[in-house]
Amino acid sequence: MLSVEFQYRVRKIYKSLKHLVEVVSNVLLFLASFLAIILVIYRFGFRMPDTYSHEIYYTFREIMHLFLALGLLRFLFNFKLLRAEKGFWIEVLALLFLFALTLFSRHFDKPDSGAISPLLFKVERILTYGVVLLLSIIQLSKQIFVVLRSRVKTEVLFAGSFLFIILLGSVLLRLPNATYEGISFTDALFTSTSAVCVTGLTVVDTGTTFTLMGQVVLLFLIQVGGIGVMTFTSFFAMSFLSGTSFHDQLMMKNLLNEASLRDIFRTVVYIVLTTFIIEGIGVYLVYLQVQNVADIGNKTFFALFHGISAFCNAGFSTLPGNLYDPLIRHLYGLQVILAFLIIFGGIGFPILFNYGRLLHYGIRNRVKCMLGMGYKVVHEPRIVSTTTRIVLPTTLVLLVVGTGLFWIFEDHNALEGMSVTGKFVTSFMGAVTPRTAGFNNVDMSILHPSTIFLTMVLMWIGAAPMSTGGGIKVTTFVIALKNIWANLTGNDRVVVAHRQLTRENVNRAHSVIVLSVLWIILGTFAIILLEPTATITQAAFEIISALGTVGLTLNLTPTMSVAGKLVVVFTMFVGRVGLLTLLACFIRRQEAKLYTYPDDTVIL
Repeated sequence: MLSVEFQYRVRKIYKSLKHLVEVVSNVLLFLASFLAIILVIYRFGFRMPDTYSHEIYYTFREIMHLFLALGLLRFLFNFKLLRAEKGFWIEVLALLFLFALTLFSRHFDKPDSGAISPLLFKVERILTYGVVLLLSIIQLSKQIFVVLRSRVKTEVLFAGSFLFIILLGSVLLRLPNATYEGISFTDALFTSTSAVCVTGLTVVDTGTTFTLMGQVVLLFLIQVGGIGVMTFTSFFAMSFLSGTSFHDQLMMKNLLNEASLRDIFRTVVYIVLTTFIIEGIGVYLVYLQVQNVADIGNKTFFALFHGISAFCNAGFSTLPGNLYDPLIRHLYGLQVILAFLIIFGGIGFPILFNYGRLLHYGIRNRVKCMLGMGYKVVHEPRIVSTTTRIVLPTTLVLLVVGTGLFWIFEDHNALEGMSVTGKFVTSFMGAVTPRTAGFNNVDMSILHPSTIFLTMVLMWIGAAPMSTGGGIKVTTFVIALKNIWANLTGNDRVVVAHRQLTRENVNRAHSVIVLSVLWIILGTFAIILLEPTATITQAAFEIISALGTVGLTLNLTPTMSVAGKLVVVFTMFVGRVGLLTLLACFIRRQEAKLYTYPDDTVIL
């Protein structure tokens, strides 16, 4: 029988060993993940001899073995703790897949294995690079998520995440293999900012400047920027990180604008899955539309690029003329598909989830009624949120009015000579794309001044909150109009759908509007000073387009000086992050005061 003291010493040694293994594992995993990402950048970003490629590949193999070994060690020492985590079975499947891939890779160590099975050889290489890169991103996401445990302001974290990915994208776009003939840092920074902020303004032609690798980098920046950097990071981290603290969850609650702490992880997963499902359907439909266009080379990548660009409201295209390019100018089916992808992306994830919940509620109760009276019908009052009651009708009104006015203004101008179907689709796209998408299916330089003004108004209003779009948001616009009406009618409350909005909500809406107008004035003035050849209309249009993360231009952006481009870059960043959020990074929030001053009035 072992003594109590001996058992105590054994347990103490075990805990010390467990802690040591955990610390060493985290350090090794972080270094291996960082090395893997650097090697991927080096492997695909630079031109190198085949011997270097083989060495990098075998380094990846060793990193994969390290992930497998450390993953098994983690299970050995922390099985009970891991069993209680949300991502337990994901980790189990990942380890099993790693083990199977390790066994599969051994069959390709022979010198002639590539010649015997070229397809399997290529699949094995892709899987090795892809799996290691994915695991590296997951591991680094854990480390980034740990930052949430420090007292970092939510606004700083949000703005900093976008700034980091913009700078990273600038470096990646300057890699030798990313472009055909090189690109300046200013143009790389501009393009990266435009992609991450899902704007679509370009200073170089995407199709002729960037190689396939460069376009893949652009696609990655658009996807991450559209959903949100912190959404991706938290998706990976909260799936695999053990023991997230209450402060972590509270931080993510603020980032995702979620009402309940228990819904955070589910919301993050729903955002990522919904994005991939809608984009997948859109990519397939786009592919069907361009199947018969002979001059489009890689149709699969074309569909992938434009499907993701449309849902993320980015407006990037691989064609020189965007949607006005002669190859697809009259593919009205393609334009309609892209338009609906833009609408789904700009309508906001909360709205999509809200109607998903309503659909689930209706189907569940209908099935229960059909099965018999023994099942209790669940009643959930007000499933449709107040935000949804604002966003959907306003979006519909803006689309209908925008389409009608565009048709009227351009019937004898840009729409001249088109069929009725062509006029309707072009007008519909003309109302959809200013809602922060940036695709142009007409020559913007010939538009009537009234159409340009209409486009500027639509760009300023923008899309819905918590969406891939920008602008001041339709909710902000409607709340401001409701408040004006309340003042005119002598009502001291702002009511929407039989719900009274908080004073904080109303004040924030007016702050957003005032700050956006001030930025448009200052930005337009800066462009006029820096670009002497630009007209006031061009300058204002460019700034509103950048601030609303739209991407439409009156042909001013490509001709700008470096200083002018930097003004637009900063405007795009402000438009994506939000000027109110950016100012909150530098201004300390005051605590609620327990006293009030006497009321007074001033002359208005």
